[in-house]
Amino acid sequence: MTIELSVPNDWTPGQTLAMRTLLQQVLRTGHPIVTVVRPDATPDQIDDITGRVAALIREAGLAA
Repeated sequence: MTIELSVPNDWTPGQTLAMRTLLQQVLRTGHPIVTVVRPDATPDQIDDITGRVAALIREAGLAA
């Protein structure tokens, strides 16, 4: 099955390819956890919350 997604017009080709790669990897290795953050979230904020969610998944014994 093929799923097509539209990305925001202001995304760079690099952002689009990175998201494609990430989604393909996640779908091969487990179930994705997807969330939405405000567009003004900084890379440091996104890194921080991603790390916290990853730690929570590991601690729960659910890491793929």
